[in-house]
Amino acid sequence: MFECPSCSGRGCEQCDQTGKFELTACPLKMITPDIWETIEYAELYEKGLPPVMGGALDQCHAFTQACRLIWREQGHYKAKMERF
Repeated sequence: MFECPSCSGRGCEQCDQTGKFELTACPLKMITPDIWETIEYAELYEKGLPPVMGGALDQCHAFTQACRLIWREQGHYKAKMERF
């Protein structure tokens, strides 16, 4: 059981006034393709590539995927080095 995100646990129509909801499926299945796209653009924007013409919207998919892979690997090794 989780706190209802609609009412922050106070009780509402979405949670039948319980303030909680039961997660019965993988939450990743609830994320639609347009939400994934927004998350991806937010990640690119964080790295300085805004979702505008001339920015992320003008980059090919293979390039943005390569960037994500590189940034993920860099983050992994940076975190690893910080432990030592």
